[in-house]
Amino acid sequence: MSDTSAAVELRRSVAVLATEWWLAVGGIAGYLALTAWVIATGLALATLAPELATRPLTTVGATTVTGLIVLAAAAWVLVPAATAAWLLDRQLSNVNGNLVSQYRVDHPGVLPAPSGGLVVVATVVALVVGPRAPVLGLMAVAGVHLLVRTIALGRRVYSFSPKPLFTAISAVSGLALAAAWLVHAAQLPGPAGERVASAGVVTVVETGLDAAGVESGTALAVLVSVPALLSGLYLAAQALVAYRVRSRAPLATPVKRAEQRYPIMPPVADSSRPGPPTPSTSESPPAPISSSPEPGTSEEHPSDDTETTPENSSDDGTHTRVFTTDEPIPDDEDAMAAVTGDSEVDEDDGWIDDTAIFSPDGATSVDGDCGACGEEIPRESVTFCPNCGERIRR
Repeated sequence: MSDTSAAVELRRSVAVLATEWWLAVGGIAGYLALTAWVIATGLALATLAPELATRPLTTVGATTVTGLIVLAAAAWVLVPAATAAWLLDRQLSNVNGNLVSQYRVDHPGVLPAPSGGLVVVATVVALVVGPRAPVLGLMAVAGVHLLVRTIALGRRVYSFSPKPLFTAISAVSGLALAAAWLVHAAQLPGPAGERVASAGVVTVVETGLDAAGVESGTALAVLVSVPALLSGLYLAAQALVAYRVRSRAPLATPVKRAEQRYPIMPPVADSSRPGPPTPSTSESPPAPISSSPEPGTSEEHPSDDTETTPENSSDDGTHTRVFTTDEPIPDDEDAMAAVTGDSEVDEDDGWIDDTAIFSPDGATSVDGDCGACGEEIPRESVTFCPNCGERIRR
C-alpha cells in the first residue's frame, strides 16, 4: 500500500497533463470533423430533398418543426454527442474496460484540481467582462477537461461510482457542446460562415433561440458551462455519499471493481483473543487508514495499486518466520532450536515458529499478486493481468 501525501498526489495530477495530449488533438479534430459533417449533411438535404427541408412537419408550442430542424436535432446534435461519449469511455478504459493506470492516483480527489481552478477563474472573468469569445473558449476547454478528470475520479472511488451515470454525463455534455458549436458556427465570418449558412445552420439557430427566448451570447455561455456544471454536481453528490459511507463503516462485505480502491475498513477488535484487532473484510489484505484522507473520497484506502508488507511478519496458522536482509537468521542454539521446533526451548523467547524462510527483498505476499486487483498470476509468463489488464511490475 502507498502512503503518498496529498501534496505529492497533486503534483502527480498536474504531471498527468503531459499524457493528455489526446484531449487537445481530439478537441481540434472533433471541431473540424463536426464542421465538415454539418456542411455535408446540410447541403445534401438541400440538394436531394429541398421540399423536405422547408416542409412543416409538426408544431411545438409556437415553433414550427421542419425537416431541417429534425435533421439538425438528429445528425448535428445527437450523433456527435453519442460519438463523443463513446470515444471518451474508450479513451479512459484499458483492454479490460477498467480505468487506465495514469488516473489511478492514491488520492482521486486531486484529479479535478487543475481544471477546477481554471473553471473558477473563467467563471469570475465571465461575470466581470461578460460572455466574450475568448472567455467562453477558456470555459469550454476547462469544462471539458474537468469533465474528463471528474469521470476518472468517479470510476476510481468506491462510495458513488455508477458507470451508467458517467455515460449520461458525457452524453449530455456532448449535446450541450454540439448545440454550442451550432450557435458559434452561425456567427462565423468569411467563406466558412457562408458555407455554414448555406447548410441551414443559421436558420436552425435562429429557430432555437426564438423558441428559448434568449440571445446568442447568453445561450452560448450557458451551453459551454454545462460540462463544468455537471461535474460540480457529481462531485458534490459524491462527497455527501462518501461521508455517509464513512459514517457506516466498517462495511461487512465491500465489493469493488478492479479499477476502484477499497473502502476504508476500520479494524474491529476481537474480545476473545489478545493482540491487534483484525479487519472485517475477506476480499483483500486491508491497508492502514490514511491519516489525512482526501475530502469527498476518504472512504477508500490510500491505494490498491502497490503493495508492501512489514519487514518481519509471521503467519500464526502456518508457523512460519520470515527473515529479511535487515534481520539475519540467528545463530545461537536456543533461537535455532526454537525455529526448528525443539520442544525443550521455552516459547517465551519469541522464536515459536516451525519453519524459517529467508526472503531477500522482505516480501511476504504471494509473488504472483497483481498490484491493481490482487489476482494471483504467474509473473514469469504474464505481462498484463488477465483480470484488470494492468501491466505487471517486475
